[in-house]
Amino acid sequence: MIATPSTIRRLFAAALCIGISSAATDGVREFAETHCFDCHDSTSRKAGLDLEKVDLSLSDKKSAMLWESVFHRVASGEMPPKNKSQPAPEARAAFLAELGKDLRKASLARQEKEGRGPVRRLTRTEYETTVNDLLHIRTDLRSSFPDDAVTAGFDKVGEGLTLSAAHFAAYQEAAEKALNQAIMRGAVLNTDSDGAKVFAARPKEFTTFGGWLEGNTMALASRFFYPYTTVLGAEAPRNGRYRITFTAQARGNGGRPMPVAIGILDSQTVRPDAPETSLWFDVPEDRPRTVAAELDLEFRQHFHLFGPSLVHRDVFMPRMKKEGRWDGPVLLLSRLKIEGPLKADGTIDHWPGTGYRELFDNIPAKPLSQITGVQPEKGKPEPWFPASAAPKEDAARLLRRFLPKAFRRPVPEDVAAGYTARAHEAIDRGVPFHRVMLDSYKAVLCSPHFLLLEEKPAPLGGPALASRLSYFLWNSAPDEVLLAAAVKGELATRDGRARQVERMLNDRRAERFERSFIDQWLDLKNLNATSPDGVLYSEITPSMVVAAELETRRFFHDLLAENRSALESIQSDWTYSNELLSALYDLPDVAGYEMRRVPLTPQSRRGGFLTQASVLKVTADGAHTSPIIRGKWVNERILGVVPPKPPEDVPKIEPDIRGATTIREQLAKHRSTPACMSCHTVIDPPGFALETFDVMGGWRDYYRMPSHTGAVIELKRFGGRRVHRGPAVESGYTMPDGRAFADITAYKALLLEDKERIVSAFAANLLTYATGSPVQFADRDDLAAIVAGTRANNFGVRSLIHAVVQSRPFLHK
Repeated sequence: MIATPSTIRRLFAAALCIGISSAATDGVREFAETHCFDCHDSTSRKAGLDLEKVDLSLSDKKSAMLWESVFHRVASGEMPPKNKSQPAPEARAAFLAELGKDLRKASLARQEKEGRGPVRRLTRTEYETTVNDLLHIRTDLRSSFPDDAVTAGFDKVGEGLTLSAAHFAAYQEAAEKALNQAIMRGAVLNTDSDGAKVFAARPKEFTTFGGWLEGNTMALASRFFYPYTTVLGAEAPRNGRYRITFTAQARGNGGRPMPVAIGILDSQTVRPDAPETSLWFDVPEDRPRTVAAELDLEFRQHFHLFGPSLVHRDVFMPRMKKEGRWDGPVLLLSRLKIEGPLKADGTIDHWPGTGYRELFDNIPAKPLSQITGVQPEKGKPEPWFPASAAPKEDAARLLRRFLPKAFRRPVPEDVAAGYTARAHEAIDRGVPFHRVMLDSYKAVLCSPHFLLLEEKPAPLGGPALASRLSYFLWNSAPDEVLLAAAVKGELATRDGRARQVERMLNDRRAERFERSFIDQWLDLKNLNATSPDGVLYSEITPSMVVAAELETRRFFHDLLAENRSALESIQSDWTYSNELLSALYDLPDVAGYEMRRVPLTPQSRRGGFLTQASVLKVTADGAHTSPIIRGKWVNERILGVVPPKPPEDVPKIEPDIRGATTIREQLAKHRSTPACMSCHTVIDPPGFALETFDVMGGWRDYYRMPSHTGAVIELKRFGGRRVHRGPAVESGYTMPDGRAFADITAYKALLLEDKERIVSAFAANLLTYATGSPVQFADRDDLAAIVAGTRANNFGVRSLIHAVVQSRPFLHK
């Protein structure tokens, strides 16, 4: 007998119900036969999907993922297509309920057997912070490793964290570098200079390029030009945390405060005239201001101070030469103090430092020549190493003390005995004590027990749960308090976990979570991947980019610290700004560069992350914007929707730099392709909602053009600069469900009509970041419970973090 297509469909529909659930009802069978097979049988194979050949066992992960995709597309209304016969609402609901029940059951069974993801290694950032915290050092180790793959938006997901020969070589190199830094013998910095002493370091250069002395105060009139008008601190004698304190005052700045920038310069840098700005502070005209800040310095790096708003030397020098005087803005520096490296309590860490004592306790150090009898090489500083009077006893004691801290759990006796035995064997062979111990510590830092977050497919035990908490909120190993709570069983209770979360969020190490999460969720790590076109956007400065980054970081910090609603990620009546961003955003003037919290009116078009300059910059290429790129970004990062990749045979849309064809016209043609229509129905709305913002986030009614067009745009907030005016920007669009919006404000209002969707997408990102595994079908109910559990607190960000920690996916591998 030859099976006809209709017979195949009936047989397959029956098999479908058997494969998914032996108790499936007629609703699933009828839905599949009526709405799926016309497009997805062996003849049609729309989108390459042939359901007749799909493995029906949901225990198979690949097949389950396919059926999950079917579930999501039917649930969203994307399938069946709008031009096909649509199921009745009750039929769709019955299909989703029954298929969802079986998908969740299958997903949960896989989790119970395998866990939510594979055992994962530390990311390169986690490795660096863990080693730095363990050895009480501050040194770059990340650059030793290849980039970590990004999966589901984050580099913490185990499926993407592979291990290669390059990693194993890098672990050896990084461990050795870190250990050498921990025991490095070096001086400390404790300098305190007045302005005269600072000026005396390079009087000729300062005088030539924009500086002079007024009593004991140094005056600086031009922007940094390394090394001539940059105030440099001494080189760091060793890696660590350093404190810089300065006293300064502004003059001739029209009564406005003047920014003083602090950055870090490497004496070996390739571009010493382009130092990185790390912080800035405003100093007033009416009185001196004293400021203290702490930053991490590598060996031989310097602090540098400069005035980013001062004139360029090429403005200062000709005018000074012509007029013989300067009555423009001047920065007056009367004091510069630098201290470090610092201990955790803020005091100076004199050698032997905290790192040395972590590794060798109170064992005295001696010059290497006294240990080996070999004279040191002339002209080079001689290293000092520990010299033990009882090497075997000390080796055993130190290793047994170090291993539980490094492995983040109590260490079995056989493991500790193995490390001790190898150390003793080396000592018996005559290897010097310091070499034996450094090799042993290096082996520890390259061990799977150190590199891997070891978890089993079950509820997490105390130490494993402590590690999950600490790598979530601190990007590092648990401290002694958290490990003690784990050993005592306190993390097994809801209250115990809540106490630790609050303690950890109030610790300054939580800044690592804020930075890492924002860097990845909002792509802030890519903020400087492109530069605004210097012709089209000449008003954009490096300082404005720094301000954009600070706005986003301070905004998220306040959401977390004040338990503000996650809905404010979409729309808020406040943000952070300074005089640079207030000009860019056309907000009321803010004097000075320091970021401050400012209120927003409904007419400002700002509020939330979507309209912040950092987000709008990372979703543009420096010269052009694309509704496709921005729309895809908003769907993935904010709405939790991952559009499929475009078909390979569909050409990429390039901007028409002539202005003859608008992007909307180009996309209208593009959307006429059936293969493109379904995706662009979702992608285009947020993309066009943001099209009225340029590559740096400034509002625009017209596009800018690189050449003369006969019309100009005058930038009133930027000294009346003029740029060539192109076509008008078309605002407004239509949501996937047909609702129209006129602009970004109306678009955000439509998004907020479904509050739970916004919060669920945000919570899913938190859960993925926290557990190292994407949200799976079995987690859907848990995610809904996280959202529901925070509704009473208006979906506060801090409350969401607490709810994530208390959830089943977080508490299980």
